[in-house]
Amino acid sequence: MSKISLLFLVSIILYASCRMGNSGMPVSTPYFDSAIVTAERIYDSGNKMKALVYIKDVHAHTDHLTIQDEMNYYAYCNTIYMKFLKDYDRSIALADSMTYILQKTGYSAKLPVRRIQIYNIKADALLAKGLYTQAYDNYFNAKKLASETADSCELSAYSYKIGMVLYQQQKYLEAADYFKQSFNESRSCLDIFTYFYLRQELLDNTGLSYGRAKFYDSADKYYHQAIQYINEHKGKYPNKSNSVYESAEAVVFGNLADVFTARQMYDTAEVLLKKSISVNLQKGFTNSDAELDRIKLANIYLSEKKVDSLTNLLNTVRVELDTIPNRYAEMQCNKLMWQLHAMKHDSAGALRYAVAYNTQNDSFQSANKALMESDIETSAQIADRQYLIYSLENEKFQQRIYLIIAVVIAVMAIFICVLVIRYSTRADKNVKTLTLLNNKINDQKEKLENALQELEFKNKDNSRILRSVAHDVMSPIAAISALTDILVTESTEYSQEHKEIFDLIQEACGNSLSLSKDILEAAATIAPGVLHKEQVDINKLVSGSIELLGFRATEKQQHLVVHASQQHISAFVNKEKIWRVINNLVMNAIKFSYTGSDIHIYTALQDDHNVLITVKDSGMGIPEKNKGSIFDMFTESKMNGTSGDKPNGLGLSISLQIARAHGGNIWFDSEEGKGATFYFSFPDMTSSDA
Repeated sequence: MSKISLLFLVSIILYASCRMGNSGMPVSTPYFDSAIVTAERIYDSGNKMKALVYIKDVHAHTDHLTIQDEMNYYAYCNTIYMKFLKDYDRSIALADSMTYILQKTGYSAKLPVRRIQIYNIKADALLAKGLYTQAYDNYFNAKKLASETADSCELSAYSYKIGMVLYQQQKYLEAADYFKQSFNESRSCLDIFTYFYLRQELLDNTGLSYGRAKFYDSADKYYHQAIQYINEHKGKYPNKSNSVYESAEAVVFGNLADVFTARQMYDTAEVLLKKSISVNLQKGFTNSDAELDRIKLANIYLSEKKVDSLTNLLNTVRVELDTIPNRYAEMQCNKLMWQLHAMKHDSAGALRYAVAYNTQNDSFQSANKALMESDIETSAQIADRQYLIYSLENEKFQQRIYLIIAVVIAVMAIFICVLVIRYSTRADKNVKTLTLLNNKINDQKEKLENALQELEFKNKDNSRILRSVAHDVMSPIAAISALTDILVTESTEYSQEHKEIFDLIQEACGNSLSLSKDILEAAATIAPGVLHKEQVDINKLVSGSIELLGFRATEKQQHLVVHASQQHISAFVNKEKIWRVINNLVMNAIKFSYTGSDIHIYTALQDDHNVLITVKDSGMGIPEKNKGSIFDMFTESKMNGTSGDKPNGLGLSISLQIARAHGGNIWFDSEEGKGATFYFSFPDMTSSDA
């Protein structure tokens, strides 16, 4: 996998400061920009610590630095701490310092590109430390802010990072999709070296992903696209050495060799690998990639049983590893030495290297276990869903404002009509017009009265009405959304105002589709036979749900306390629907609990093999008169939350349907003014029981 050079990272830093200047915001100073470029040259010469000391010294002895200079300084230091020193805690501290500077100077809301940069710095460090959930949260915050600012370049960075994680998890086809998405999102970025380098890497990474998935024709196609893309841009960017292009091209050649190796075309693969190695072994080039290419070449010699060539090559690699440490290359070298000694019938030597390889491999697998087990796509989808829910609730306030405005306009319209009717008698020529207008008003009034009578009659069959309306509405809304998307993506001639209108249309369509789906689910009786079920770790599901709801509780200074069972609890259920019940119960607890209170969530496995999830709060409680009807879909027993939150009345009804569809139930204990405890129980079934 090719790596982004420090040159690329520095370009990102300077490009970010330029973007601020284009919008009238503070810009970086030419003096400090040149200092960063000088530090970059020192770094590329091999004196990495000297580069760090140099930029720190310039920063300490320079007066009147702008906020952009400060941001560029911290971002540059992070590239060294993160990429070279592997000091991830320092990277997190640098991100926090950048946040403090933005808040202190009042530019936090004015410089969204910097906030996105901070989220990405912190996410990269958290990911390297194995704190995957926190890393995904920061990646998602970066994506959310990029979406709000319509910054497709930053969305491209988000897709790139998700693709890298999926690649490391060996989900190669999914990774390829994200790399291609990132490439398309980057097309709207400026034609500068920064994004040229990113796009050629994305083409190479796409080919690498297809190669690992054994889709060799597709891999070959993207490798050649990467080489062609590099050649088309050679010499296009001033002050960029040819070594940058040569190194990038050599990386692609080394990866392309994998395709020929898989097809047992060893001669062609050997030529490509030697070509790549000869370039990237040079000082200032991608030396680590050259080491990996030597390992690939050694595997070819092993396949062809070229003992002498293999012996000489491995001895060379072992010498290089002393000066250019590479844990993965060292592990593969030990494996090849093991196989070489076995080929020579040297049992003692083979055993020694086999033990070394297995020890390193076990350590490598253990270090990556948490990453392999994490589900980034599900986490991203859940985060998107939570953000949508949060956005919908914020939009309710705006909708109320719009409703008030509409009512005022309607009253004014009626008043105007009354005035027109009142004074129309003064002019005979207007009698006919006013008469027609009056008839239309009466017709509209009669239609409205008929519609109200019809709605009152049909209200007796709410489920059927909701199903029909939701289903019929979804199709035209989806069509509007699709047509709007086509208008946005296939034309660049619209003004910014038109694009904002299209965005509002798409957002409104998305909200309407989501609400329609909720109505369909509320109206329909869920049949257990049609539920898609899978084996689910209940403790993990509850913990994940609570973690995503943490920011909602934080808004009211509440604390979500999870008391997970010491037992491993696994059940054969529909994961998303069980998650929805947990989400509904906890959200209700947050809504009806007071500021600063605690909400406790318990998981347990009962003796009758039922899973029991308990949500307990000390909030408003449920009045005695409402207890018998809170699970009704159209109950009148609705209460506002402690912060004035308006209920929609569907959550508990849907939750009860889901529980019963799983053979379970929901019940509660409550005393008004002392809080409520909700119990959610369902059978602990295995797949064979279902």
